[in-house]
Amino acid sequence: MSSMPALQFCSLSLLSTDSGPSTNSGPGTNAGPGLNSGRSEAASNVPSQETMRRVGWEVGEKNPASLFVPETSAVALHWVAPKHGFAHWRIKQEWIDATAKSRGAAWTNCRMVLKLYDVSFIIFNGLNAHHISTLSLPQICGHIFFHLPRPGTTQLAEVGFELRNGEFIAAARSFTTPFPPESPSSRNSQAGLLVDDTLQCTPIGNLWEQDRILTELRKPVLRHPLRIATFTFDVAAVSELAKEQCAAGHSVHVFSPEREDFTAEREADGVVYHPIAIDLTAAPVKQAMRFATGVEKKLATLPHFDLIHVHEWIAGKAPWITRRPAILSVTSLELTRRNGGEATPLSLEIEQVEREIIQAFKVVLMPEYLRAKAIDACKLPGAPLVSFPIQGRLPNEWETPLDVGKVKQELGFGPIDRVLLFVGPLEHGAGPDLLIEALPSALHRAKDLRIAFIGMGRMHDALYNRAHRLGVHHAMKIFGKVDGEFFKRAVRAAEALVFPARHRYSGDGEALRWARLAGKAVIATHGGVGYLVKHDHTGLATYDNPGSMNWAIDRVLSDPAHSVRMGEAGRQQVEAGVFQWSDVARRYLELCAEKFAELT
Repeated sequence: MSSMPALQFCSLSLLSTDSGPSTNSGPGTNAGPGLNSGRSEAASNVPSQETMRRVGWEVGEKNPASLFVPETSAVALHWVAPKHGFAHWRIKQEWIDATAKSRGAAWTNCRMVLKLYDVSFIIFNGLNAHHISTLSLPQICGHIFFHLPRPGTTQLAEVGFELRNGEFIAAARSFTTPFPPESPSSRNSQAGLLVDDTLQCTPIGNLWEQDRILTELRKPVLRHPLRIATFTFDVAAVSELAKEQCAAGHSVHVFSPEREDFTAEREADGVVYHPIAIDLTAAPVKQAMRFATGVEKKLATLPHFDLIHVHEWIAGKAPWITRRPAILSVTSLELTRRNGGEATPLSLEIEQVEREIIQAFKVVLMPEYLRAKAIDACKLPGAPLVSFPIQGRLPNEWETPLDVGKVKQELGFGPIDRVLLFVGPLEHGAGPDLLIEALPSALHRAKDLRIAFIGMGRMHDALYNRAHRLGVHHAMKIFGKVDGEFFKRAVRAAEALVFPARHRYSGDGEALRWARLAGKAVIATHGGVGYLVKHDHTGLATYDNPGSMNWAIDRVLSDPAHSVRMGEAGRQQVEAGVFQWSDVARRYLELCAEKFAELT
């Protein structure tokens, strides 16, 4: 490895001021002692700008740097900008002659090159560089500016000759040179790192969501898996919840009275169902007592359960249930079942037992409307009564499994194309032409973008003709009337629904509702249904011109995760107060962790 002699720099020194009295006199000078006199002396000794320029020119004309010739070949690097650098080299002619003589015929037609090695964070051994750049050199002495593929690296240079067989012979190697980054930190996004008490780091997607993230992390966590026993007289009422609990990884057993179609133990969707033989013709209170006895005998043959869930009072007439973590869910009360009718002795007995059972549980789940009645009319304490959506909702036609790629092929596009959907009349007021005008620029940024138009109108032929003139006809298709099922599949397969209307038109609100039901983000104009869109939360509110359409399309396609969040927020607006069974199960388990410390 050749060493490079230290560079010598020539500097200009300002003449030092003399602290003694000034010898200058004349108008404008103060010959007396004092502060003003010292300032005048200093000012008179500072060279003028013209003098400095003349001295610098004279030094430059002498060119002292060119007079220095290093004893060996040398190459030096320096950074100019984060991704730009400067290299200076000099190869001794004596070294070239000696090397050419030793290589003989292999030296013929070789080329002189400068090799740049990215040696960031490594000890370079000649073979382990992250990246190598090769620059051809025109002469044995000179300098060159070069460009790097990325900023913030550490570079090392070698100058030499590359033979025809690919062998590189280095004449000199530079010192390593760090290039600065473009910003103080390479982490210039909204992401962050969460550092816990053990100094373990966890990536956080958005730093501004720290309050929500920390709140979630502070929540108690359930042991996993839990063994859950559910007691009920109505299997259908708890089967969906039990299935979701199993999907979360827990072991769930359901105990219910034996019936004609339920005489043997069975398993479905991971849930184990146990029949309990009792006389269903007996009075309700006696049924409750016999069921409790039968369940107790059955539990004696099974491993211990961590949590007991009792659905309705009739399945919880056993004092031993509340000696362990237990939850009671209630969907009706005897008071509401009478519906204003006169209370019979049996009804009063059931009401009394029901009240005693509810008061024995630490946690009682009730719908909000029933909780208010239980506190006021039944004189029950409000502390253990938790407002909870007991009845979940099964997936509808907007949520069933869907092969999105197949639907896109049915639309005439590729299975991985990104499709935007226009739904409305093909008329000037609905603005379908604005999408065609925006399509060339949008395709420049997203070549897999496709737009499907569902609707009929007088602009049908004009839209196709304009798309052909712009050269974007391959990225759009117009459909007339479509059947309901195919329409729903098309809406669900789209990335977003676009409403580029110049003004309101009949049916635009219903079309927006379809997007909400499918959980899709929407792009709507202020002149159309944009007033129904919470900007950047349930969709994007924009203006009726191609430039605004381009901005909104790019926003949707460049951040798919945000588009999904906007679609889900829109769906929640439509389905406010209605929960999925998966949501019910999640909230149920969170409540267990909050109420029962022994389960965490």
